[in-house]
Amino acid sequence: MDRLPTDNAFFKQFIRNLAQFFEGKGEIAVHDFRGGFDHTVVDIVGSLSGRQVGDNSSDSFIDAVMNRPESIDSSPVYFGRSEKGTIRKTCSTLIRDETGAVIGAVCLNYDVTDLILAHNAINQCVRYWPEESSVEEATKAMDVDSLMQHYISMAEARAGKPLQLMNKEEKIQALAYLDGKGVFKIHKAGVILCDAFQISKYTLYSYLDEAKQQVPQA
Repeated sequence: MDRLPTDNAFFKQFIRNLAQFFEGKGEIAVHDFRGGFDHTVVDIVGSLSGRQVGDNSSDSFIDAVMNRPESIDSSPVYFGRSEKGTIRKTCSTLIRDETGAVIGAVCLNYDVTDLILAHNAINQCVRYWPEESSVEEATKAMDVDSLMQHYISMAEARAGKPLQLMNKEEKIQALAYLDGKGVFKIHKAGVILCDAFQISKYTLYSYLDEAKQQVPQA
């Protein structure tokens, strides 16, 4: 197959109906990689990311497509954060030609920020935290992005809010928890956490120094 589904009238109508189904919380983007990895968006419905036809995909997604497409095939559903700090659940499906080469992708993005806030509020009220695996154990079952998102979600559940909405003391407590779980052993953990907390590298490690003086939450 060397054609994209956007050539199909049924598919074009289907993604528009699907976007309506998500009541403004969803977005479907179709990417065409046949001409390279610039200006890959050839169709998009919804305004979750603010992207338009002719825009690019994210650098992390392009890196995965170029270097490890099998990771998308095996783990098509993952979480990410927008520049505004909202949390998105994404499902990406690669489009391949007859030789197996990746020529495009269809990505469904869904804003789960309100659901996570509600989930965290319930957890905060119940105060029940299931036993967690260590970083070493979890690494065997998850890729780096999923592993980081797992521990970020656990830190958010304890605070009852996303990392970027925490005040300084809450961020220090979250870092104490993450450090206690060994998260900083993960490659590029600092970069990922700076983005998640929406703070600079200097601020992150300054808070981490303060966190190391505290006892991590159990």
